[in-house]
Amino acid sequence: MSDSKPLALKVLGVIVDRTWSQKVSDILAEEQIRFNFITLGEGTAGSDILALLGLNSVDKSVICCLIPEAASGNLLRLISDRIHLSKPGRGIAFTMPITGVSGAALKLITKDFENKGDDEKVENGKAAAKYDMILAIINQGHLDALMTAAKAAGARGGTVLHGRKSTSESDGKFFGIVPQLEKDIVAILTKHDMKNDIMRALSQACGMHTDAQGVVLSLPVDEIDGLKSVTEE
Repeated sequence: MSDSKPLALKVLGVIVDRTWSQKVSDILAEEQIRFNFITLGEGTAGSDILALLGLNSVDKSVICCLIPEAASGNLLRLISDRIHLSKPGRGIAFTMPITGVSGAALKLITKDFENKGDDEKVENGKAAAKYDMILAIINQGHLDALMTAAKAAGARGGTVLHGRKSTSESDGKFFGIVPQLEKDIVAILTKHDMKNDIMRALSQACGMHTDAQGVVLSLPVDEIDGLKSVTEE
């Protein structure tokens, strides 16, 4: 019976034009990444930003999967090389740490990596705490106001997913507010030192005290590829 510790996991996120989503899926399949999910999103950058980044479309695919920490660096480099993330506007790939996962899922995710030695482990400290993922969940119909506030605070753009709040017959008012079911979930990748200013601007423009009834939160991003052309401008 092995006494080795279970491998740590991360969330890998990839945001690309929809024409590249199958290529990303093929790479994940080749690397035996078993748990991956894809959804459709929309870019929120204005026409001036789209021209700067060389984007022909705002139609996006958002791919998320769970991967062993030891494989994250190599997988990011593989996606970057195959998709050419160094080209402006091609896409973004990033990883975020997670603190727990169910035992059955952990076993399936890590089964192909358990026998790899320590020489396969990639150190991730280089990009730690340099970026954050800001998530804003707002009522639909307030996206323009949110992105205007975000860009005024320094954000370059974001990706929006359309969702719907789950509810039951027992749901009613929350602090006197009747919740709207249709939601927009906006993801904004930003440098860590800009996070607080952007979150403050989003809360002031679209917080719970407004008709947008927004909730704003952030998650740390420890590795990232695809923003170089933007952040170095």
